[in-house]
Amino acid sequence: MPKLHTTLEPGDVVLIPASSGASITFTEKSGKRSRVVIESNSPVTITRAGEQQHTAGPAQRVARRPVVAGS
Repeated sequence: MPKLHTTLEPGDVVLIPASSGASITFTEKSGKRSRVVIESNSPVTITRAGEQQHTAGPAQRVARRPVVAGS
């Protein structure tokens, strides 16, 4: 399983696809930053706090829990 070593800051959003078998391990905390290792079989998207979205659509994207169809 591929590993991604990254630093997360307040406001960062990590989007992990459902059924990817992913895990997140916190390795270090320094002030407001957290050093993490993300293991996932699928690509993971990290949106940095303060980055501008260059695509048309809502100004703010919100990660939501998956909803089972037909509920």
